[in-house]
Amino acid sequence: MSKRDDTYVASSGEYTVKKNKGLDLAAKIISVLFAFIIWLYAVSANSPVYERTITGVAVAVENVPTGLSVISGLDHTIDIKVTGKRTEVLALTASEITAYVDASACVDAGLHTLTVNVTLPSGMTLSEKYPDTVTIYLGTTTSKQLPILINLRNYSVELDCVLEKSTPELSFVTVRGPADELAKIKEAVVTIEPGYITSSMTASGTVVLYDDSGKVYSNPYVTSSVSDVLVRIEVHKYKTVPLTVDYKYGYYNDKNVNVTLDPAEIRIKGSSEIIDDIDSINVATIDETGIMNDGSTVYELSLPDGVSVTDDVKNVRVSIKHLNTAVRTFSVSNIRLDNAEDGRSYEFMNDSVNVTLRGTVGEYFSYFDASDITVVLDMSGYHGLTGNFTIPAKIEILNSSSTSVIYPLGSYSVHLVIS
Repeated sequence: MSKRDDTYVASSGEYTVKKNKGLDLAAKIISVLFAFIIWLYAVSANSPVYERTITGVAVAVENVPTGLSVISGLDHTIDIKVTGKRTEVLALTASEITAYVDASACVDAGLHTLTVNVTLPSGMTLSEKYPDTVTIYLGTTTSKQLPILINLRNYSVELDCVLEKSTPELSFVTVRGPADELAKIKEAVVTIEPGYITSSMTASGTVVLYDDSGKVYSNPYVTSSVSDVLVRIEVHKYKTVPLTVDYKYGYYNDKNVNVTLDPAEIRIKGSSEIIDDIDSINVATIDETGIMNDGSTVYELSLPDGVSVTDDVKNVRVSIKHLNTAVRTFSVSNIRLDNAEDGRSYEFMNDSVNVTLRGTVGEYFSYFDASDITVVLDMSGYHGLTGNFTIPAKIEILNSSSTSVIYPLGSYSVHLVIS
């Protein structure tokens, strides 16, 4: 057998590897060492006796009797020592621990020292807690009403508009809690930030309580009847518009009458939805047939709903001056009965009716006569009736002129007997 490095050739001609006893021993030692490290980690990570102290665990007050509230003692904290598996204990946080005192046995107001109870996640044991007890002060529960104030900020209003008012849906909020605590509350405020305002709007805001120093007041044992409130923000738009009059029959025009109004225009305000649709305000509808002479009449200003004036105008004087017209009176005997009942007899108490007309000055109206006028009585409402009646009359005028306006002045009636 001949040697080639670490191998030998057997008599059969095959190669055989020589074993290194030193390397085998080193490998066994390293394997044992790694196994020990893994075992040590597993034992330490899952050790049931790992202990840790957690500080600053908040203590809650539970089961406060009806009629009492916690005035002080809501800010207590304790330190606790817990035991459990290492990985679980190391991962534990204060928020996963429940610490509380049970106030159900506290029947009177005043100071009460109560034992702290602690609830831990499953698999953990409480070893120690400090302090073991805390003292709270309970006071009598009462209530009071606070007006809801509106604080508008961070907003701008469209040109020609003004923020008129902001009104909460509820006028008051009721707060309930310890009497001593309620005495600290000065006001309830809803803050709205509407941004750019173009018209009236409704927004929602949270009711926030403030103390005498202007700081936000908060106490978990002071409750409010509402948390959010709707606020109506009224935005008014301003606009100057002319005052106008309408004519009942359309007899008046720029050529036969001069109508002036004092004031001629007014400045109005209201919601933009309403104001945008208003181009003028009508003061009155004038019955031309009732204006016998030139003169003036004072009318009370009537505005659409939701609109008001900014300059305290309540009345408008309307002055009328007739132009290029004349007044003539005619004795009219041409009387016509419309809708007369068959079989009835109608006897007129007067043979004629005096009718006064106003017309455009000119040759046509100068030659106008009674034959162009008819007094018309509508008898449809007198069927089945007999006796003496005064029947309202309508005046019909035969006017073939395209340039002359002619119309009756006053009202008319005819006396007749129906049999």
